Amino acid sequence: MLFLVPVTFMMHNFWAVKDPMMQQFQMAMFLKNISMLGAALFFTQVGTGPLSLDSRRVPAR
Repeated sequence: MLFLVPVTFMMHNFWAVKDPMMQQFQMAMFLKNISMLGAALFFTQVGTGPLSLDSRRVPAR
């Protein structure tokens, strides 16, 4: 998460791009990073639950 915040704002600054096509591309990449940040924050709060590979492991006998 610490990596995504500065990279998102430094590398995908769509507000400074003049070309409309590149601006749309940079906005899409910006929003993708924001969504990944939201998912990471979500998993830090609620855990992975049934999505975890550990929950699928058969207990050792």
